[in-house]
Amino acid sequence: MERLQLVLIFALSMLVSCLPTCSLAEDVLRIQAAKSAENLSHQYYQDLLQLVVEETQAEYGPLKIDKVASHVTQSRGFSMLNHGELDVFWAGTNTQRELDFNAIRIPAIGGLLGVRIPVIRKDSLDKFNQITQPYQLKQLVACQGAQWPDSDILQENGYRVERIITFNLMYTMLDEGRCDYFPRGLNEGYAEVKGLNNPNLMAFDKILLRYHLPMYFFTSKQNTELNERLTKGLTQLVDSGRLLGFMQQHPTTAEIFPLSRFKSSTVFELYNSSLPSDTPVSDPKLWMSLTDQPNIKVKLEHSFL
Repeated sequence: MERLQLVLIFALSMLVSCLPTCSLAEDVLRIQAAKSAENLSHQYYQDLLQLVVEETQAEYGPLKIDKVASHVTQSRGFSMLNHGELDVFWAGTNTQRELDFNAIRIPAIGGLLGVRIPVIRKDSLDKFNQITQPYQLKQLVACQGAQWPDSDILQENGYRVERIITFNLMYTMLDEGRCDYFPRGLNEGYAEVKGLNNPNLMAFDKILLRYHLPMYFFTSKQNTELNERLTKGLTQLVDSGRLLGFMQQHPTTAEIFPLSRFKSSTVFELYNSSLPSDTPVSDPKLWMSLTDQPNIKVKLEHSFL
């Protein structure tokens, strides 16, 4: 009897000691850390998640964002999400990703991830200034992520791609002349060039590549409450205009506004066959249209279906 009492006391003490830890675990939103110091756009998505958490706190309660992993490739990030090691992961979408995970189908950057600005070396400026047609750019080599949907899209449209696993290595290879340009999202290029402080690199905005590739937040199929919370919060931010305001004011995205600054750019428009057919690309609340700017010139690679 005395031994049984000791066992019960020990079990109860272990249960009590676990309670604070278990409670804290439920109140943490685990995300990946930045891939490298050059990956400045990471702060945008972290800050946006924080805004969504605050927007929904009254209904769902407090949630602390915790960065639990760094140097996460897209393949590993989705694996960690699937195994419960991350709670949310953001990436460009495709059909398979939306089959395997729950996507919050509100573009986190207004669809501008798919507007790509070439980051180039300044010593190749004259060469890029001569480019007026897609076939000319296709003769050059783009650095791009090995597992990014962008690499598939570029290659599908006839562009030459050097696929690279490590993010910061892409800028190193560009700087060393092992590729000719690094297409970055409109929300990424300017901030990263400024952050690198490399006098040899520049964002070349006379030419833009454009395809439909929304950046979504993903959750696991099992985490339906978190998916519901993020969807509700982002929807409220879109409907109130606060998401646009956030983009216009955030340090990593403010420089791309107003979009009329690109009115003299030439846009090479590409086709993305991996985009889910029901993606709401025609909803003006979710998708910003760069090509509606006056005087902008569009060179079509394919007509969208």
